Amino acid sequence: MINSPYLIDWLTLRLPLEKIQDEALSRRVRECLNTLHCADSDGCLVWSKQVLDVDALRSDSSGLFWQLQSDGKRQYLVIGGSPASIQWGVNVFGELEIQHCASVLIREASRELASVLPPFDRWQCRRVDITGNYALPDAASVKQALRQLSISEGGRRKASNDHRGGDSVYWNPSSDLTKGKAYHKGPQLRRLVRMGKLELAPSLLDLADRLLRFEHTRGARWFRRLQEAGKCWYDLTCQELIGFFTDFFGRLVDGVEVKDMERYELVKKIQAENDCTEAQAEAAFATYRNIRADGFDIAKGFISRATWYRHLGMLRKVGISDAELVSGNVVQFRAVRVVLAQAVGSWDELRRAA
Repeated sequence: MINSPYLIDWLTLRLPLEKIQDEALSRRVRECLNTLHCADSDGCLVWSKQVLDVDALRSDSSGLFWQLQSDGKRQYLVIGGSPASIQWGVNVFGELEIQHCASVLIREASRELASVLPPFDRWQCRRVDITGNYALPDAASVKQALRQLSISEGGRRKASNDHRGGDSVYWNPSSDLTKGKAYHKGPQLRRLVRMGKLELAPSLLDLADRLLRFEHTRGARWFRRLQEAGKCWYDLTCQELIGFFTDFFGRLVDGVEVKDMERYELVKKIQAENDCTEAQAEAAFATYRNIRADGFDIAKGFISRATWYRHLGMLRKVGISDAELVSGNVVQFRAVRVVLAQAVGSWDELRRAA
């Protein structure tokens, strides 16, 4: 895998049905108008259901998806999915080269449909998601950045909070031209693990808790305009895709920063003063950050009573009192800016960052 700081996290392709030479396959898909099919990484059918549009799916949906669509004039075989998830089993990091990503989807569709499908230059593209991962010091920093993004505005773009828990912010969510999303990657992966849809080591889940993820979508209307201009989607370069990403998020993210303490120094001080393990010191530090981010009373409600008072005791030993925590008059934070050009492209880069 090429470790790019950006990746294509979703791709939707469609093929006019008359270009399918396999008559058996053509008959099969004609029987499936507006029925969405999901295949797993082994090429086995997982489920089928009535869905109007494959692009109504979230980009973290696992597997390859295919259906037959009609625009009233022609019928199309439509395939969609996350190339990184299909190729590597998880879509945290991946590749940005669009021809490679398209070939991954087409090979998987050929296996699921038991037929040789045409190469990418015979297909039309109707959606691409360009994604960047940004390492922040911890989960609290990610949530703080999302809170700031939720009140940001850029041109005609207006952020809207995710009603399911505040871990995502959307811009132009219903647009079929261009849209964007920022979200916390860690909770998303943990939810997939709980649902049995993903296997990932606990250490990697902990790393993902530090990931702020930006996702930019170019939709069907944008690709129709590209085609009308006489250009080919598969000629889009990695540099052009990165340009789309930075053009969309530049005004939104510029100036967004989170506050970071001298983390290493304070964790080591907590560890030394309390004669505890580094993991225990990290846990007390996390409580400290939660108090700073959410307030004393809110942070108290997220952990058990025994853990809360144990962490307060550990913080007192390094000179931080309850009164100082409540009043906010504690160790000063330094600013950490989210810089679009500083995305991370691998687990190793994430370990070394922040």
